[in-house]
Amino acid sequence: MPAPSPTLFLAAAVLLAAIATGFGVARLGARRSRRLSRRRVATLERELARFLDSKSTARALRRAVRSADPSAFWAALETLSLGLGRAERARLSGALERNPFAAAERRALEDDSPWRAELAARRLSLLRSPASRRALRRTLARGPEVVSLAAAMALARDRDARALRWIVDHPETLRRRGRAARTALLRAFGRGALPVLAESLQREAGDGWFERSAIEALAHGRYLPAAAAIERRLRHPDMEVRAASARALGWLGAGDSTASILGALEDEAWQVRAQAARALGLIGASTALVPLASALTDRAWWVRRHAAYALRSLGPGGIEALSRAAARSPDPYAREMAREALEAEPGLPAG
Repeated sequence: MPAPSPTLFLAAAVLLAAIATGFGVARLGARRSRRLSRRRVATLERELARFLDSKSTARALRRAVRSADPSAFWAALETLSLGLGRAERARLSGALERNPFAAAERRALEDDSPWRAELAARRLSLLRSPASRRALRRTLARGPEVVSLAAAMALARDRDARALRWIVDHPETLRRRGRAARTALLRAFGRGALPVLAESLQREAGDGWFERSAIEALAHGRYLPAAAAIERRLRHPDMEVRAASARALGWLGAGDSTASILGALEDEAWQVRAQAARALGLIGASTALVPLASALTDRAWWVRRHAAYALRSLGPGGIEALSRAAARSPDPYAREMAREALEAEPGLPAG
């Protein structure tokens, strides 16, 4: 087999050098493009900050925005918005309400790509605008679900009462979203949403996911007027709703619901029994000493644990019940859990 000619080696070397040079030029160009983009974003951030500090006018800000590209505009606005209060956001929105970039994002809400429509909803949440709210409401109803959630979060940031009512009336819209995301959405509507959520629980038992998220939002908001409606959900067919209700009543300190929570200590689901035991401790239900002592022998570890720590939180009577169980209970698991609660550091929660 003849050896390759020197000319072939030279041609290969020249080709490889050209490829390497091309890659180098491309990487250099990309770095320059990123540096230029960062400078544009930083320049626009300064203009936005100057306006908010009353060192520049709305006209000057709009002029700076017109000379920017869309990516720089949204990047600068997103960075700045992290530290804005409601008044500052309203002032900035008033200056930029009619900017062309927001109009483009409203059109993008109807994009065939869910990713692009979701991005548009997130961007529109950065500025308050009646036109954007109307477009986001249409998107909330249209879907798909991931886009509906993004539109709902954008509307929640503006405390949009119409959007909240629509979600209450159409809970199936976000059925497949995660529990944490759904609860975070309802909480994002603010304290003004709490009476609406409480009112929704006055109806007959409905969609389990929505009721669970509503109960959790009401509990986080410490909305005690909802306690009676939440108490009724201790009989909901969905186990997770019952458990959320028991937990919420504890957070609310709903002493008037003690009898119903004691009933939940007999629930068929250990998750409900555990949350009921914990709630009785949080409420400080002294009438629960005997039922909680009995719960120390429950077959579920979490029920025993919450019952033991609830007894400890009830003062001398609870400590006495734990001491008796630790010394004389025929159930070794009850003795073990009672000793753990007695030996735990003061103030340590059950978990």
